Amino acid sequence: MIHSDEKVRQMARSLLPSKNREASREARAHIHRAARQEVRMELAMWLQSGDVEADVPSLAPWERVEIRKQVYWRRAGDKVNPFIRWATARTRHLPREDRRGHARGLLPQGVIGEHAMSHLERTPAFEDPTEAAWRDRHWLRQRQQRKGALLDRGEQAQLLRALLQEPDGQRTFNRFLRERYTWTRTLNGQASANRKLKELPSHRPLLGVHDVNPFLDSLQPNAWGSYFNTWGTLTPPMHWVRLFLQRFKAHRRHIPSVRAALEAEGLLERDPSVVHAGRAAAARARKLSGR
Repeated sequence: MIHSDEKVRQMARSLLPSKNREASREARAHIHRAARQEVRMELAMWLQSGDVEADVPSLAPWERVEIRKQVYWRRAGDKVNPFIRWATARTRHLPREDRRGHARGLLPQGVIGEHAMSHLERTPAFEDPTEAAWRDRHWLRQRQQRKGALLDRGEQAQLLRALLQEPDGQRTFNRFLRERYTWTRTLNGQASANRKLKELPSHRPLLGVHDVNPFLDSLQPNAWGSYFNTWGTLTPPMHWVRLFLQRFKAHRRHIPSVRAALEAEGLLERDPSVVHAGRAAAARARKLSGR
């Protein structure tokens, strides 16, 4: 058996190889690419407007939040149970308030030790009960806020009408629904027999302002079931409409920001026409500034 400093070093290093390394790198690069694309488009539109008094765009404020979520997801793939059992056994004889400092003294300095402590600090044997209670209250408040973020029918109708007034809003919304419908149909076809949906509702685009109420009526659950789960999704297209409108509201009804956010989440393919238009606008702006 290995003891002393070598055992401590091995236990700390055992947390480093995450099983999500490749997927995490790809997701992080995808988020940064989508943020850069949104920044280029917003700056091009801002320069094209010619209003020097206008405020500079917010420049992808969602990027930091998405990167933080990605970090949490990657850390969730670390194999922490052997290290937590070992650290708990090494500090079992100490009072709770002294265990964290003692464990920090055992671990090596630098990134390895800090990463190991980040997994250890919120375990029942090391976390202060008062801090745990405050964190539970925080998550309860966050859950209540998420429930409040669910849109009722009146707000959905209001957002749909505002969406139709935005440039390229209706086109982006219908393209999102069409891609999600294709994805759901493909996933349903690959599902096992006990998880496969017998009947999938047809794709229903939004036709215009006159179609807002009929469109919302078509989203109501009917004879084929109120809710079902196809690999974690809610009833389509109700789930996808609600998700798009939530992003539309969170991004202050700015379609380029909504499009970039959905692309970063892998929920929407990049639109070639928008990419070409953004590049052309940026080229015109550079040409004007060169004069």
